[in-house]
Amino acid sequence: MSSDADPQAARRIRRCILTHLYSWFLEVPLAVVELRQLAETCRADARELNWNIVYLEKKGWVSLSHDTSCPPFVSCSVELTADGIDLVEDADRFDALFPAEKEAD
Repeated sequence: MSSDADPQAARRIRRCILTHLYSWFLEVPLAVVELRQLAETCRADARELNWNIVYLEKKGWVSLSHDTSCPPFVSCSVELTADGIDLVEDADRFDALFPAEKEAD
């Protein structure tokens, strides 16, 4: 089932995007991440990644390069905004918006 029909899957993809971008930010603060890499890391196809990453941009948590020369992705790269950093660092708010997947027993 694709994440557009499954809110839990969308939250999983969004959490993955934000945590991955935050990890990159901690390592290389000015680095941008390619959407192709995020798709692989977050186990999302281009369609799922595209609409979730655009959602995150509309919320102000990420900034897309708006370079459309990387089909099938809406942009070539993305970076975390200051608001995105604040969101990830506010563990209670972040977990409320994007609950972590429960591990199988």
